[in-house]
Amino acid sequence: MTLFDTQPWLVTAAPVPAVDDQWRNTLTLAPVFREPPPTWPTVSPAAAVEAATSALSPFSQLGGTPARLAASIYDPPEGLADAPAAPGWDLVLVVDTSPSMTAWYPVANAIAACAHDLPCFHSVQVVKMHNRRPTHRSDLFTSADAPVLHVERFSPDRPKITLVLTDGVGAAWHRRLLWEDLHQWATSHTVAILHVLPHHHWSLAGIPTQPIQLRAPHPCCPNKDLETTPTTDSQVAVPQSGTLTPQESVLIPVLEIRKRWLDQWTRLLLTDFLVHQQALTITTPSLRSVVPSPTPAHDDAPGPDQLITDFHTTAPEHAFNLAVLLAAAPLNRFIMQLIAAELAPAATTRDLSAVLTSGLLVSVESPIDDDDSYGGITYDFLPGVRQSLLALGESSQTHRVVSLLETYLSPFASALKGISSRMRSPTAQALPQLTSRTAPYLEIEHSLLTALSGETPQHRAVAHVLRQRLDAAGPAPSPVGTSTRT
Repeated sequence: MTLFDTQPWLVTAAPVPAVDDQWRNTLTLAPVFREPPPTWPTVSPAAAVEAATSALSPFSQLGGTPARLAASIYDPPEGLADAPAAPGWDLVLVVDTSPSMTAWYPVANAIAACAHDLPCFHSVQVVKMHNRRPTHRSDLFTSADAPVLHVERFSPDRPKITLVLTDGVGAAWHRRLLWEDLHQWATSHTVAILHVLPHHHWSLAGIPTQPIQLRAPHPCCPNKDLETTPTTDSQVAVPQSGTLTPQESVLIPVLEIRKRWLDQWTRLLLTDFLVHQQALTITTPSLRSVVPSPTPAHDDAPGPDQLITDFHTTAPEHAFNLAVLLAAAPLNRFIMQLIAAELAPAATTRDLSAVLTSGLLVSVESPIDDDDSYGGITYDFLPGVRQSLLALGESSQTHRVVSLLETYLSPFASALKGISSRMRSPTAQALPQLTSRTAPYLEIEHSLLTALSGETPQHRAVAHVLRQRLDAAGPAPSPVGTSTRT
């Protein structure tokens, strides 16, 4: 998978370390989201994220006096003499975990690690926002998260920042379940939203923004104190001057993960200049959650061919090609990223995110193994979609995916051992034993044999035998879970 900073919308700084090695944090930060095995081919976003987060380095000049004062807030730190004095800032990174955001978990790990390395931060804490099937505000966070998400500072001596990492397409955004939390945080400390998608795609999300000129009356002020001046194309009603009170609107800057955007936000917090920002406006009446419109009746739901046609019409070419490749595999976030990295190098994280929000997939309600199992199944295609996608692909592509699965997944899923040879020279005797744990993998193997049935009569014969065994064990369950489309 190509680095997401190769996209035109993510422009990073020069390729120099954002933090001098001599005063990086000596303590390592354990990744919040499990990472692939070290032997798996992956493309890490760490270098691109570090370049973007280097825009936060000027925070070092607040909260203490370095030995050498910089001439400007944009002067890069040069060594130990520029290390910030205590106490630094406290950073809370809230990560959206909606199904479409699983593609961005490596980015979340990289942002947390880079912030942990920046000496301006006294602490970095990561909180997961549970945005898969929320119906109430209380569903978003666990009780254990309450002390971290408390609106007050951890220490009166340290400013606090809350950053929310999201693509804005989960149910919590469309239903405004997070609005009250955002409003409370913004009345006590600094809050911003890091949007993983480029600005021209924000209209598809549930975070309506408007361009606004903002000014901080004093450094690191809470969002409620930001002074505003609407831009000429702004359509949101904001005060012409003065500050906002907790009972009125609060403004939450929304930022791309891009150095220029983070530079502007840093300038807003550390100077008294008017700074152009895209901002979400939250008013007291808007704190009420929004009831979603009813989903179409089952009879009106489009069939697999229509779903694929709709996705092919609207999706980027690399995203559609990636979906065809994924049809040959059991799905979880590790497998999807593995296939993208090895077989679709032109695909980006946004392309994988597009597949996750395509409406072709559901997140499995009772996953095979846990969510962080390398060989588990946490996503499945809607009935008929996998077979239709396989029919659109080339048999050589299917064999490459199968070979990849056996190489990397067979140690974690016994049903995949020998699958490459079974796809090239299938025999009924070579089929794995059918059990409740192997059945989901054998359903996929049946789809593969059917898709390859034009190669030899043996493929058709073994597919027929496997179908009989699966039917004798009971009807194949339809994918039950939550659609990844919001």
